[in-house]
Amino acid sequence: MKNSEFKDFLFKSAVIAMACDGNIAEEEINEIKSIVANEIYFMGYEFEEPLQKNIEAIKSNGKNAVNQFLQEITNNELNEHQELLLIEVLLKIIQADEKIEENELRFLHLAKSKIRIDEQTLIVKFPHHIDYLIDFNNYGQHEEFTNEINF
Repeated sequence: MKNSEFKDFLFKSAVIAMACDGNIAEEEINEIKSIVANEIYFMGYEFEEPLQKNIEAIKSNGKNAVNQFLQEITNNELNEHQELLLIEVLLKIIQADEKIEENELRFLHLAKSKIRIDEQTLIVKFPHHIDYLIDFNNYGQHEEFTNEINF
């Protein structure tokens, strides 16, 4: 996937992770701004318009927006580095407000099930996030995100 396309894709993943619990916390918005400002993979990314566009898509399409994104993960055939960045961004966003909601974990595990990197590699790469990476509820075995998203 080309770098500019990947930036949009990665940013979209952050917004979906932020909104999938039906609540957009100020801490999550601040984390997205921090990631865009400080991470090299977002260098030069203008995020205000994509932020609003993605939030509106989630508000109007709910779980269908999440499922479309999960399908994009499969269709885009990310390389290993891109998959690791995806998981890193998702972890940062779901932890930003210090409240890990069921929908956030469900989304993380569904996204994780769409990539090729195995769970052991992710745990080695993100050892401080082991409690979130292990899919105790088998969310990743489901085909779709089925919970409604209500704002």
